[in-house]
Amino acid sequence: MSHETSDPDRTASERNRDQSSPSGSRRRRECGPWFVSGFGGLSVCVLVAWWFAFPDQHTATGFALSIVSTGIPSLGLGWGGVRLARSDVDAHRYARVCKWCFGGAIGFLAINLPTMIVFPWYDLAGTISWAHFAVTTGAVGGFAVGYVEARAIQREVEATAATVRANQLEDERELLTYLNDLLRHEVLNSAQIIGGHATLLREECDDDRVRNRLTTIERKSDDLIDVIEDVRAMLNANRGPETAAVVDLTDVIEDQVAAYRARFGDAVFKTELPDSAPVSGNEGLTWVFANLLENAIEHNDSESPRVRVTVETASAAETKPETGTVTVTIADNGSGIPEKTRETLFERKSKNHGLGLYLSRILADRYGGTVELDETGPDGSVFVVTLPHASPDADEPDERDEFETAI
Repeated sequence: MSHETSDPDRTASERNRDQSSPSGSRRRRECGPWFVSGFGGLSVCVLVAWWFAFPDQHTATGFALSIVSTGIPSLGLGWGGVRLARSDVDAHRYARVCKWCFGGAIGFLAINLPTMIVFPWYDLAGTISWAHFAVTTGAVGGFAVGYVEARAIQREVEATAATVRANQLEDERELLTYLNDLLRHEVLNSAQIIGGHATLLREECDDDRVRNRLTTIERKSDDLIDVIEDVRAMLNANRGPETAAVVDLTDVIEDQVAAYRARFGDAVFKTELPDSAPVSGNEGLTWVFANLLENAIEHNDSESPRVRVTVETASAAETKPETGTVTVTIADNGSGIPEKTRETLFERKSKNHGLGLYLSRILADRYGGTVELDETGPDGSVFVVTLPHASPDADEPDERDEFETAI
């Protein structure tokens, strides 16, 4: 959806003309800066013609006076047109700047005209030079007023747009918080209650057919809980200021590896972790590595699944932490990823309501990092996650408490 900010300087007829002939209107607007520069160029041509028409005025004083009075202002107009074209002034305001420029020229000439009539110059050369000076100086003054006005209006429009956008972001954050609470208190709790009652009934039931149906309810309830947790992870990652906090990635990975060791007893996990690896983010980073670790085990068809997790801190981070990165490598010994699925590996799957690797990519991007498949083959796959290194001296609020409160 696109939104057009209303411009009080543009009349309804102008807007209608723009809509009826957008290309022609755009060309007219874009000619604005060149009109100003062309005005300056024409003024220079008039000055040169004046020199040729009145050679007897080629004294040092006359030449210097003509340069100062008309030559420099003319060059200033030429530069002003280029400046206008390169500025952030909206093209819709070019016409107004040109009107100020032209109006200033006519206005200042009109102010000087009575004096020129009552007290005329002693010769024609001086009169023409005087008129030329009035027109050029007035054009420069008018352009200056128009340009400053256009810049002021532009800044006001941008400030208003920034305020509106800030209000929209605040509303979006409030909506995300509401949705998070709704998922937690209504949907997630209901799904857990359904799964719990199904488990209790299955344990008390002797009818195999009913037990099978209750098992299906349990399984679907668990799947629903997984989806809810994935969605809530994305909501938490987009809550705003919390994403700029500092998290020790070593602690996050140690916790996740310990959890998956307990969950998959037949899998072998090996880690190479530094004592500390602070990164920018929040506890939502756990979902990045939870999904990658789960993918490395659940899709591993080897007799003895193995996963190696390595964390490396870029050397640049030792001297300038704010410019460094932390790289996490997750390698498994599976049979590799089929070539036909590699291109869509990090896309959301329509046949599977879980977000999986898609969530890992979205979250990593949200935290200013990347996640990608580095290599894959019959000997296994290697995923690499890169995240911005954070200074360990930065303010580090108790993110775990904040995140657990949120969920």
